[in-house]
Amino acid sequence: MRSITPDTLGWLYRQHAPALLLFARQWPGSGDDLVQEAFLKLARQAASPEHVLPWLYRVVRNAALSANRAAARSRERERRASAPEAWFATADDQLAAHDATRLLAELPLEQREVIVARIWGELTFEEIAQLVDCPLATAHRRYHTGLNELKNRLDGSWTRTPPATKTT
Repeated sequence: MRSITPDTLGWLYRQHAPALLLFARQWPGSGDDLVQEAFLKLARQAASPEHVLPWLYRVVRNAALSANRAAARSRERERRASAPEAWFATADDQLAAHDATRLLAELPLEQREVIVARIWGELTFEEIAQLVDCPLATAHRRYHTGLNELKNRLDGSWTRTPPATKTT
């Protein structure tokens, strides 16, 4: 068998691309790109497949399934990355982990980033000061202020007050 000629490839595309596109759209997020990639793959074949049309359908199907698996893996990675982690070791500590994670997220960004970089990132205060572009004393102050705020909130001495409503 020899490779497919450009004229034959053009004819195949004009005749079968609409049906292949309809076939590709069975899978979410699939479409034109998969069909075009299938024809490009056909053009790059050293030898033309014996049954070209079924081969094209198989290539489109395999690419659509592969793209859907990749999208599912990406969604799962994003879901895991966005889920709050329990940063505590024992089961008893994990009971409060959700609260601690929530309270940490409520701290101002300046305090939160220093605390996370110091405790979980194990950065030195000098490294943190460079990271957040502030003086060393400011990094220390943000860290200690944030820890004190977390302690107060975890001890229950802090109560959240709802934001004031505007009256017109």
